Amino acid sequence: MNRIQFGLALGSLAFAVSLGAPALAQDANFGKSIWQSQANCADCHGSMGDGNADDPRSPQGANLRETGLDESGLIEVILCGRPGTAMPHFDPKAYTDDRCYELTKEDLGDMVPVAGAMAMTKRHATGLARFILEEFAGKGAPTAEQCRALLGPDSPRCVNYP
Repeated sequence: MNRIQFGLALGSLAFAVSLGAPALAQDANFGKSIWQSQANCADCHGSMGDGNADDPRSPQGANLRETGLDESGLIEVILCGRPGTAMPHFDPKAYTDDRCYELTKEDLGDMVPVAGAMAMTKRHATGLARFILEEFAGKGAPTAEQCRALLGPDSPRCVNYP
């Protein structure tokens, strides 16, 4: 490799690295739109991810502010659901092969999670996982200020938070 080729390669690498942080933020913004308007996550997990279901008819979801899962763990749960629980799967091919927890429908019987409100790709699940990690994980109990920042200054849901 000559100096020009090396310089071009180094410049390309620097450009790619500089795109990393905005790409993560873009994924989180994409995930926010999925959370708020496509996958009905708040029905069970609550608008603020605290496990206080927005829809009282829905099962109570996990408190995502206390999750110990990392990005790959969240992606797996989003795509595969949780066998034997009310957490649905969002991968339309979940349990048709062993992509989910190395289990199939035959392995799980009546413990197969139901299908979620929408079909998701890994890109969807990655964006949603990044949103959860950025917005909820490790943030403690939600506040009115956090609620207004997420849901808007006039959201009636924010009166429920200190």
